[in-house]
Amino acid sequence: MRVAFQFAVVILCAQAVMALADEGLAAQKRTKHIGKEPIFGGALAVVVDDVALFHTSQILPIDFDGKLVGENATEQAQMILTNIGNLTNRFDSRDVSRIVKLNVYVPNEAVANELRPALMMQFQNRQRPAISLVQTRIHRPGVQVTMDAVAIAHRPDQHRLKSILIGNWHANKTAILPRGPRVYVSGQAEKGTDLADATAKTLQGLKKTLQHLGSELNDVAQVKCFLTPMAEVAKVETEIETFFAPHPVPPCVFVEWQSTLPIEIELVAAARPQEGKPEPLEFITPPGTTASPVFCRVVRVNDPRTIFVSGLFAREAGDGTAQVSDVFAQLQDILKASGSHLNHLAKATYYVSDSDTSAKLNELRPKFYDPARPPAASKAQVVGVGVAGRSLTLDMIAVPSK
Repeated sequence: MRVAFQFAVVILCAQAVMALADEGLAAQKRTKHIGKEPIFGGALAVVVDDVALFHTSQILPIDFDGKLVGENATEQAQMILTNIGNLTNRFDSRDVSRIVKLNVYVPNEAVANELRPALMMQFQNRQRPAISLVQTRIHRPGVQVTMDAVAIAHRPDQHRLKSILIGNWHANKTAILPRGPRVYVSGQAEKGTDLADATAKTLQGLKKTLQHLGSELNDVAQVKCFLTPMAEVAKVETEIETFFAPHPVPPCVFVEWQSTLPIEIELVAAARPQEGKPEPLEFITPPGTTASPVFCRVVRVNDPRTIFVSGLFAREAGDGTAQVSDVFAQLQDILKASGSHLNHLAKATYYVSDSDTSAKLNELRPKFYDPARPPAASKAQVVGVGVAGRSLTLDMIAVPSK
């Protein structure tokens, strides 16, 4: 009798677990994958319904003991995807179909070229995520590639952020951005006596922004740092850990940029529900900051849906004007196919690798954006964008326009 009872309990528990898993699976079935981008094999865009989303740290190719796995970029990429599967999938670490956005970081163009067939093969079915790639020095010796990801969570009704830590502090971690409104905070930067001081002051500025928005530190789902030099990233990690204590440190991503400023930091966080029926997007200029016609300091997203656009590159090599014009032409076509519009962009990330393209991006953006509705944004000058003859890549987050 006791054995039968125990067996029944096991069956009921298994059914409960599967029911929870099915909620995530149902969300996956509602996800739309738009087209196929030609360079890395991702979707041109992925449209996600009302669902909680995992945000990961910059995932490393390490095992549970923190040991580096993989002798080349292809093997390391496979280990990274396995780690993402472990973090975001309860039953099968090889299943990466929950991923809706994958950001790839490589040290040079040669590694990017090596990874192209591997990514094409990995995501050759319809469940391909939006994929972005950029070049940056990587902060751990021997690592040839890192990635961070956004993935569908198991339970769409998850209401608090959770973190999972594997290995050391800056290793593989994830947090859940719950259903409901969220905010994208543009990169903020403060000067300091050194990288550590600038990091501490910038984090305090972000705290004031969050307080103005009504969010708290434990609402932060991911922090992204553009810094120089990457060799001193441990100083940034220390300041972030101190700043968030006693709360868990959220997932962090690090990109080396070329700038006179030592660091700029952006973040995504959960927001508090509002009464009534707010607009799908709210464009906010917090006290102490100034508005700009080409980027918004904060965009609050009230629409439950999200569109992740793959990193875009000009279809042909050219000067800054040609590349910027072609990328924005592609963006408009992709947004239209996804049911959106330039006026419904929430977040932009621009990477440029030469001064001409940087200047033309500044010059031409006002031709595309409504000055009252530009996306939250970060722009980073980097050593390269991973594709020969190109000096610009950008990826976007939007919501449907209807």
